[in-house]
Amino acid sequence: MIASMNQEKFLVNAKEKLCFSDWHKRYYARQARKYNRADYWMKAIIGVLALVGAIMTGFPDWRMPGAFLAAACAIVVSNLLPRFKWDETVSGFKEEEEEWMRIFKGYEDVISFTEISDRGEILLQEYQRIVEMQKAAALNSRRLPHNQKVWDECDKETRAYYNLPDDPYKTDANH
Repeated sequence: MIASMNQEKFLVNAKEKLCFSDWHKRYYARQARKYNRADYWMKAIIGVLALVGAIMTGFPDWRMPGAFLAAACAIVVSNLLPRFKWDETVSGFKEEEEEWMRIFKGYEDVISFTEISDRGEILLQEYQRIVEMQKAAALNSRRLPHNQKVWDECDKETRAYYNLPDDPYKTDANH
């Protein structure tokens, strides 16, 4: 690739891919924080409610409502959350963030290596490895909810950071 295209075109291509991976990294980082925070508070509230229900069962007048409250919390945790694949969604966003962070760092390394070395063969191998990682990331089987507003905000942030114009052909099909 480096032999067939000049160094400048290679750098432009690598920087475009860096920008693309940064956009994805930002999106998944933001979504991972949001879902981790929701998971933490939801499970904390369910835990407190279950504890209150268990304590209520110690009082004769509150035994039945307490048992129902504790049982409802157990049902939510054991049946409802798994049915909605909640834990898979929460961990999926974190895994996506980590995957795109590795891709982003890889492109950063290729660009910095380009600036200090002219060893095209090694650079090409590293670049191809990262491109394959990016292709694999696009083919993953995680079915995560998509937030178009956050997606567009991350696109705007990334374009501003890299001083790129708005993309008139932008679609959400590349997420």
